Amino acid sequence: MTFHGTNIIKIATQTLQGWRSLVKPYIITTVAIGSSVTTGDLICQYLESHKKGPDGKRNIPPSSSMLSWWDRERSRIMCTTAVLVSTPWSFTLARTVERLFPGKRGIQIAKKILTNTLLAPINISLVFTAIILLQGHSLRTARTKIKNDMPKTFVIGSFYWPFISFINFRFIPLDYRPIIGSIAGALWNIYVSSAANNPKLNPDGSIKASAGPAPTLLAETSGTGVPALQEAWKTVDQNKKDL
Repeated sequence: MTFHGTNIIKIATQTLQGWRSLVKPYIITTVAIGSSVTTGDLICQYLESHKKGPDGKRNIPPSSSMLSWWDRERSRIMCTTAVLVSTPWSFTLARTVERLFPGKRGIQIAKKILTNTLLAPINISLVFTAIILLQGHSLRTARTKIKNDMPKTFVIGSFYWPFISFINFRFIPLDYRPIIGSIAGALWNIYVSSAANNPKLNPDGSIKASAGPAPTLLAETSGTGVPALQEAWKTVDQNKKDL
């Protein structure tokens, strides 16, 4: 009995120490991903609001407030989704693929990248679902969103993330990979923010009517990723000229 009791205590102690060792990396991951998603959303909102329509007018009227373009509720939803969905997913996936395919050899890195790519649709679907639900819509609306927007988001991400993943898996220690991923993710999250909030929805899930130009980068570029990023750069250049 004493022997078994000692083993149980030893196992419990090792388990507790193992959980404690994950606290700091998880906090780092949460801060990194939360900051990346929020930054990407802010940049996206700024670009959307300062994009000029066919009539030469911006999507928002001039205001004395420097942040009149900022939709705080949208940012709150994006940040909440990052903390509650993206962080646990990324944290768990990073450690799982490292345990399944340890090392930095080419074949191991290829397996990790392939695993991340194949599981990406699940992550995208979870993110879209969380955002739609936090906006007050139904699961039916979330399913429609996933059906319409997840495939093209996955395809576009498949041309972007494998390169970032290679750098992470080859050169960056496990606990600090979320930081590098989040730095690269700031650009990606501009696209995700526009995709997740396009189109604007009514509480019943129907699309809001818009009297002016379409409010998101994707809507203005027929919903495709590369033109959306091109529009982002054009908007930045135009704003520089206006200053």
